[in-house]
Amino acid sequence: MLLNAGPLPQFELDGPLDVRLSLALGDLKARFIDLERGVVRYHAIRDSEEFQSYKDLTRRLQSFNLGTLKNRSQRLAFWVNIYNAAVIHGIIELGLKRSVKEFFHFFDRVAYEIGGLRFSLNDIEHGILRGNQRPPYRFFKPFRGKDPRGKVTITPMDPRIHFALVCGATSCPPVSFYEAEQIDFQLKLAAESFINSPRVQILPAENVLLISAIFKWYKTDFGGSDQTVIDTILAFLDEGETKRFLRDHRTRMRIRYQPYNWNLN
Repeated sequence: MLLNAGPLPQFELDGPLDVRLSLALGDLKARFIDLERGVVRYHAIRDSEEFQSYKDLTRRLQSFNLGTLKNRSQRLAFWVNIYNAAVIHGIIELGLKRSVKEFFHFFDRVAYEIGGLRFSLNDIEHGILRGNQRPPYRFFKPFRGKDPRGKVTITPMDPRIHFALVCGATSCPPVSFYEAEQIDFQLKLAAESFINSPRVQILPAENVLLISAIFKWYKTDFGGSDQTVIDTILAFLDEGETKRFLRDHRTRMRIRYQPYNWNLN
């Protein structure tokens, strides 16, 4: 499902397209996203003026020159924002009520045309933001051979993207949007917010670390072992008794993964 199909709008842009998109996303966030609870008011967005303006801008992506994203920070912010916005856009256009699971292969089929090329949600996450790595439980990388989309892959990948990408589910990180000039700081905040939430729980009596399934699916991105996952958690965990316990007992901790709640956020 190509979300931004249709004729290009005729109005003139008052600034670069990536900046205008970021501002439009900021307007949507301010009115329709409860950042404290991570709740998106999808039905309220559908008929809003802000959403119509955003959709007009997405059609301009068809002819967007990706070469104008000159540095890594610009590219990171652009693709994380596009991914998060496309998930919201797809849920609204498809009229989903309970979960993205209602639409078969949602992450393969929901897509934008950008610079004359089709990018699905999986292309953006695994092909671009994860440095063209295989999605979990799949055999092939998104971009193979001479696929022109491989030219915009971001390497090395930053594992903190997993605390910023929002898949439309309750167990995902809370929705936010990112600015090129602040992306490193914002990804740090996203990691701290995720790791200091109920998605990471330490159970001292059992020597158990109960964590989000995201750490299971993307263990290779977090170093490839239980100990490197624990290193990641320690790096962003708030100082205090809980962190001291994990640090002192790290080699004896058993990791268990929380069930992933796919209900709409």
